[in-house]
Amino acid sequence: MLFATFPWHNEDNYFESINYHHTGAPKQWYGIPGSEAARFEDVVRRFHKQRLLEVPDLLHRINLQISPAKLAALEVPIHRICQNPGEFVVTFPQAFHGGFSYGFNCGEAVNFATPDWVQHARVANERYRRSGRLAVISHDRLMFTLRANEGRDTIDGQARTILREELRRLVVEDLKLRDAAYASGVRDISKLCTPPANKTDVINIAATTYDDKRICIACQHTCFLSAVGCECSKKDIVCLRHVAYSCQCPNSMKYMIEWESRDALEALLKELDAELGPLPKKRGRDLPIPGGAQVAEDRGLDPPPSLEEQARMASALATPRLPGTTAGPL
Repeated sequence: MLFATFPWHNEDNYFESINYHHTGAPKQWYGIPGSEAARFEDVVRRFHKQRLLEVPDLLHRINLQISPAKLAALEVPIHRICQNPGEFVVTFPQAFHGGFSYGFNCGEAVNFATPDWVQHARVANERYRRSGRLAVISHDRLMFTLRANEGRDTIDGQARTILREELRRLVVEDLKLRDAAYASGVRDISKLCTPPANKTDVINIAATTYDDKRICIACQHTCFLSAVGCECSKKDIVCLRHVAYSCQCPNSMKYMIEWESRDALEALLKELDAELGPLPKKRGRDLPIPGGAQVAEDRGLDPPPSLEEQARMASALATPRLPGTTAGPL
């Protein structure tokens, strides 16, 4: 209809999109290059500071209107185009876009990804975890599915390298954080029970439905490789970055859930090292892990109990154990 709008947004998971205008009145588009997205976000923080405190993922809600003239006046690079019937408009990763219709029309749009999209997917995933936004598609699942189908897809060497480097980052982070969790007192129950293995040959309804059941309560990340649960809840879990923010219980009541075993991840890491070359010695397994307390601060989560408080709570409890297991350390 006349002046019907589509507010400023970029695509889910920073996918590309292609939009086709079938028939009807023209559409007016405004766009900001993905390379300049930070400038647009700075303007949003400047004029919607209070709203962002209330809704941390405001930029992803597709309900944000800011005048293109105001953006241009604030030196945000902005482009415009009028789309007529029979024409395509393509948007690229992280590019903000919005606009309106000059009247009734009919169009359709679809997201897609080119091989070099993986580097943008990683950025999107970290941004979502920072603001506590649930991704449309699990980033980790998508990376492992691409790996499983790597031999069937025709992608160039550079794109293949980007995918492998992202997989290695995910595996190194998971193994490092598992070690940290176990060292903090989280229990290993891998010999007592094994969750269903991940199936990475295809992404279907069954896979996404299962993923919806393993969402980190702190950052809304889909826990694909592992997660931590606690005896105080039958459904809440956290990703390994947010073990301290799962609840106020001592770590001795928490346990690790492993969908991919350490042996499987170590084997994959050896494959990736052989394909990419080993990580520099100065980095090794000491890769920085983003998120953590910053996500908690952004989302207003309760601070974790101190080590002294955990020790006090642990001493006040009987030796914790999972239902159906015998008492004593695991």
